[in-house]
Amino acid sequence: MTAVAVVLAGGKGTRSADPTRAKLGQQIAGASLMEWHLRLLKSSEISEALVVAGHLGDQVQQLCDELPSSQITTRVIHEEEQRGTVAALRLAAESTEADEFVVVLGDILMSFPLDHVLQRWRATCRDIAVVVHPSTHPSDSDAAFPRHDGSVLVVPKSQPRDHVPNMSSTGMFLVNRQGLERYGYLRDLGSNVLPAAAQEDNLAAIISSHYFKDTGTPTRLQAAQRDAEFGAFARRGETARRPCLFLDRDGVINPTDREYYSPDAYELLPDVAQAVREANLKGLPVIVLTNQPHIAKGLMTFDDHDRVRARMDALLAAEGAFVDDYFYCPHHPDAGFEGEVAELKVACACRKPGTGLANEAAERHEIDLNRSVMVGDTFRDRDLAAATGMSYLHVGEPPTGGDTEDCYPKSAEAIRRGIEVLTC
Repeated sequence: MTAVAVVLAGGKGTRSADPTRAKLGQQIAGASLMEWHLRLLKSSEISEALVVAGHLGDQVQQLCDELPSSQITTRVIHEEEQRGTVAALRLAAESTEADEFVVVLGDILMSFPLDHVLQRWRATCRDIAVVVHPSTHPSDSDAAFPRHDGSVLVVPKSQPRDHVPNMSSTGMFLVNRQGLERYGYLRDLGSNVLPAAAQEDNLAAIISSHYFKDTGTPTRLQAAQRDAEFGAFARRGETARRPCLFLDRDGVINPTDREYYSPDAYELLPDVAQAVREANLKGLPVIVLTNQPHIAKGLMTFDDHDRVRARMDALLAAEGAFVDDYFYCPHHPDAGFEGEVAELKVACACRKPGTGLANEAAERHEIDLNRSVMVGDTFRDRDLAAATGMSYLHVGEPPTGGDTEDCYPKSAEAIRRGIEVLTC
């Protein structure tokens, strides 16, 4: 199939740092947003970018005319009347024979392995996909959460998102021509197409831990500029395999003095949110790996588990922190529990110290496990780290059978040590 990029230059930019300047012309680290888009495309299979410009279209045209020579062919398509993102995409589609469209909202600064994302989308056989990540402003983002059964839960930003984990649209969409024909009557990709495609099980949510930042307000533009200046953009946006900070959940993020079968009374360990936020600000991917055998034992459902995770995400977000992804094993090898779920009572490769979760995370997020750190509190975490080549930092007393672990009495201390190891 042939894919092209469709860059939507944006509306009037009334919330922008400078509403008189086209969003694509905003400067970050010595380059315009349009130049950053082209740098991303140059490392992918895509060779053509169609820029749909309405408001300040003359500026967009001049910007593209003055771009340094590139292997990416760039064409500006002028939109006489702005009627939403779907209409803009339809206008671009009329000028190409391409089968697939990588749609980029023009005010998003991004860096990620685009070809890898395209491959993941194609493997789903869905007409529509959205790249998602945890948002630093979830209340005004379209939520799109991939559930355990392969479906996607979509909550437009105009609706409450209680009990939904923090996973939101990045502003990058993947649409094939069949999907455009099917949903072309709708107005907005995020608010309209995503819910419609999700309802028909025709939507894929591609989780990414790479760099995506909305620059549409002065505050967000300044945050992107700081990320570029202090290295977070380069570190998180690295398209080769990167190191990661892996965290166990129970005993590292939350206490273990009780088991959480619902979000009621769920709490974080002291200072953990602040420590995770420090990793976020450094541009380090933070990923949870956790055994959750209570699902197999029948003590909680998958939906119960998602609600607990949503509570964890909400408490982290309240402190400006987030985890990039969350992998869990719902299995348990031993039968005999009243109410157990028989199909989940199996010996599996994903239950720690098995390496299944870590390997899946490494594949999804382009992680170099040999350069990564695992923070845990049991021998299962220690043995997982040893089996995958990760460094291991232990919370609490050394686990049985080990006396040389790098141990920390408090979880936040171990997380901060992990940040030091990964950034030194």
